Amino acid sequence: MLLASALAALAGGVSAAVTVNGTDVAAGSGDGWTVKTWNPDGDWSRDVRLTNSGPFVVSGTDVTGKTVLCAETDCTVVVSNLVLSNAGSGYRLHRDGIGLALAVATNGTGRSVAVFPDGLYHSSGGIGTVFPDDPAAAYCSRVFTWSDVWDPSNVSWTPHETNSATVVWAGERFVAARFRGGFMVSEDGDEWRAAQWDGHPVNLRAVARNPASGTLVAASTEGLWRSADGGLSWVQSTNFSSYAVVRSDGLFVAVGNSKGAPQGVFWSDDDGAIWRARYFSDQNGALYILVAGGDGRFLAGGPSGWRALHLENGEIVSDGTASMSASKFAVASDGDGNYVACAGEGTGLRESDDGLQWTRSGVTNSTFCSIVFRGEAFDAEGVTSDGRYTGELLKERYDDFWHGRFDDCGQGRSALLCRTNAVKLVVAGTGNRLVGGPYVAGVSVQPGGALELSAADAGPAALEVRGGCYGSAIGGGWFDCSSGSFVQHGATLFARGGAGAPDIGPGMGSSPAGPVTILGGSLRPHGGWIDPAPSNGVEAVRCVVVKGLSPGEAAQLANLPGDYGTDGIVADANGCVYLWLPEAAESFRFIAGGSLRRVAAGGGAADAETLPDPKVETAAFAPAEDGSMTVTLRVSSPVEAEALAPVYAADLSALAAGGGSRLAPSRVERVDDDEYEVSFSLPATADSGFLVIQAK
Repeated sequence: MLLASALAALAGGVSAAVTVNGTDVAAGSGDGWTVKTWNPDGDWSRDVRLTNSGPFVVSGTDVTGKTVLCAETDCTVVVSNLVLSNAGSGYRLHRDGIGLALAVATNGTGRSVAVFPDGLYHSSGGIGTVFPDDPAAAYCSRVFTWSDVWDPSNVSWTPHETNSATVVWAGERFVAARFRGGFMVSEDGDEWRAAQWDGHPVNLRAVARNPASGTLVAASTEGLWRSADGGLSWVQSTNFSSYAVVRSDGLFVAVGNSKGAPQGVFWSDDDGAIWRARYFSDQNGALYILVAGGDGRFLAGGPSGWRALHLENGEIVSDGTASMSASKFAVASDGDGNYVACAGEGTGLRESDDGLQWTRSGVTNSTFCSIVFRGEAFDAEGVTSDGRYTGELLKERYDDFWHGRFDDCGQGRSALLCRTNAVKLVVAGTGNRLVGGPYVAGVSVQPGGALELSAADAGPAALEVRGGCYGSAIGGGWFDCSSGSFVQHGATLFARGGAGAPDIGPGMGSSPAGPVTILGGSLRPHGGWIDPAPSNGVEAVRCVVVKGLSPGEAAQLANLPGDYGTDGIVADANGCVYLWLPEAAESFRFIAGGSLRRVAAGGGAADAETLPDPKVETAAFAPAEDGSMTVTLRVSSPVEAEALAPVYAADLSALAAGGGSRLAPSRVERVDDDEYEVSFSLPATADSGFLVIQAK
């Protein structure tokens, strides 16, 4: 796509703050607009409410799903190098289904790596599940994750059949570890290479990092491994078997057992070089899970239950057991001693304020594979017993209830909400992208509302709009199915509806839809459909693809019917523009990119044929007594000379030195099957010079 390279570069760098008329939306409000945040510290969602007519110039980047533009009155919105992606809310999509990743890591500047069951993938679109510096290392842990695009990395490296693999960001590179697969490192998440280690089949389980020193420690069934150079090389520091390791409160902590010894906890306060141990003779099964609870508290889990540990000054001051069977799905802590876990398939959520006593939450009969704590709330995602996605469920730190992130169906949010208002959306530049979450449109236009799209000026202007699953790019979603009206006057629009929804129009299903009117610009549908079929307000129009331009070229167009707007039209990465022209009864001709184009008669989508350039065979000059002059050009063309004549009657022009005026032909006459004559009358002038004749 035209915007792909620009957006990739943008997403790969530090995300730019979103501004309205030059004011950062994270800082507050401005003239005619206010910001409503979804939590006290403003770290989640920022609803930018536009309360007067504007115009509002909105710029910047937010691929985390936080910023939503809400038009609360009729207004004008200018998007200038604006990228808003709300795809992270609700469904986490990976290819054709929910993205159930084994592990995810991000470098903090928009580049991410995920371990999916079929291998390593990378993305520049941001991720939905955000991990703390030291995520819980859990056997069989899995997380829901999303990205605009997950691309397979350039390495054949998939998890073992036990689905055990992990990835972390090590400060300068990504480091991935796999059960019986060793360590791999990559700076960009795409190109990977093997790290230095002794190469025997170590059963790697988890990796933790000390952010201060950069030291990495990996847990395996053949011992703990340590790297002091960001994962490039590894040495074995102990030989006891371990399934999990975390870094917290100045300690590396692991759980496992030595050869012939019972299960235990191991910790190091010297950056993983020397380890101490406490064994649990009453522990009947392996400890697979370990999570840091903050202030020296750690929670370890296995098939026989939980152990809650408290370390102070490098010593264990207490440990206790809980009867609840250990989760093989997910567990998280708020860093203040409170925990949330899913203990097994279909068991819902359980909660504890000490790791020992656990109570059932109000959320039952679901399986949660992802639980994290971010900001001031626990965030859990899972599937119900019949396989439906639960959406994001939140619980504030000291709240008694869980509630949906958006609603019980995990509905996402549109990047721009027009609702029932009339919004003029003006596009400036080419780095613009609006993406909606699941079940909603990228730009929501409800019945009674209207969206008008145009270009800021004649310069290149491109906008990509994508809807979530079952939501259109512009129009309605799954729940608010119906759509309002859409009019395009200019600019370049790439529209992509989600699965089961049109590119422009109502959401999934048959619902009322407002008219789609195209009076200019280039509109490329993704391949779905537009509902209802577009018109120019008088008659039906069809998509005419014009090829042969340079990628990114600002298309020069002439002789389009009526007042078809050409501002902001830009060729895509394939050198094409997409015009919507009347379904003519006769072939139609226009000029694009300096070449004559012909569109065959009839309806339906069509490609514009490029016709050979005509030739000026002769030029005759006949002066008159009054000083004027008649210039007659004989022009030949191998195709339809008679039909071409009217086109050139409007397009041939002459420039006379000293005058500089464009002169319309005074006569166009066919003289042969492939030739016609065009005559110009040049007025008398006292200036001497030369005559320049230009013919398209």
